[in-house]
Amino acid sequence: MKKVLIAAKKTDVCKTLGSYISPDGYEVTTATDGMTIRGINLSVYDFIFISVPLENESGMELIEELSARTNAYLIAIVREEAAEAAYKRLSPVGAYIVTKPIYKGSLMQAIRFCEMHAGNETGFRRRIAELEQQSENDRKISRATLIVMQKEKLSEDEAHRRLQKLSMDLRVPVAEVAEDIINGLLI
Repeated sequence: MKKVLIAAKKTDVCKTLGSYISPDGYEVTTATDGMTIRGINLSVYDFIFISVPLENESGMELIEELSARTNAYLIAIVREEAAEAAYKRLSPVGAYIVTKPIYKGSLMQAIRFCEMHAGNETGFRRRIAELEQQSENDRKISRATLIVMQKEKLSEDEAHRRLQKLSMDLRVPVAEVAEDIINGLLI
């Protein structure tokens, strides 16, 4: 069951918003001020809805602060006339904007959008990790090639071929051969 935290200035707004999504299998917790939210363990929540302003603050700073503290999807509920300013301020931190008055359909649409986005984000993160690893491997291979060039007085092409030959002979990836050369275990 997915967990949702809903924060709004008035308790009845929290209850209304909670009633929209709790029948759809979401466990809902509510709060009316930023201090309460700051004291909650946010790691258990999948979604955090904040209807701005809150009791003692605008709520915008809270959303910016929460973006660094949680992996939950942040959804700001703002007045129509404040939507553009909220988007400019909160989109860099990854918050989704929904305008008031809020209806069950728009609330559920925001949740579905975030869930759909989650799959894309996971794919992007995986691809970024792969590219970072490839870049790290390329740096190791370049450094090892330079070491082989210096130690064995070879050209760059010859040194690179030497790494490839060692890789084939040892039946390990070139990056592992490069790391062993850098660490002084080979050559």
